[in-house]
Amino acid sequence: MTGTLSLDYEQKRDRKIVYGMKRNGTPLGKTAGKYSPSPVTVRFLLDDYTNLLLPALTTLGLGSYGDASFPMMLTYEEPLNPLSTVNIAWAGCTIDGEKDAIAEGTDEAAVDVTIGPLAMTRNGQLLWSVTRSVSL
Repeated sequence: MTGTLSLDYEQKRDRKIVYGMKRNGTPLGKTAGKYSPSPVTVRFLLDDYTNLLLPALTTLGLGSYGDASFPMMLTYEEPLNPLSTVNIAWAGCTIDGEKDAIAEGTDEAAVDVTIGPLAMTRNGQLLWSVTRSVSL
């Protein structure tokens, strides 16, 4: 959507260090961990979000855009190096919150949308474990 102003996202894998009865006290290793993609915060122009995205998601969610589950993809490249394209893909996304940002003056009317994904990939590469995978 051309009415996207910004995106903030992250992912992490919480692991636990495992110790045994080694005399030197060093760890044996780490657990496989628990993968968790954080919510994606997207700032949209209010008009594009309301009139373009919401009708499509409302249909997909059978009357509620909050019930729609959808994939989302972001592609961008650095202006100085057009060969370094980055593709981010999220699976199992849902709209989990909205916060309108409307002010007097010259600023555009916008909405900050919280999107909850189940998994994220970066250029097809995974932070999460393939052996315990979520389908994308």
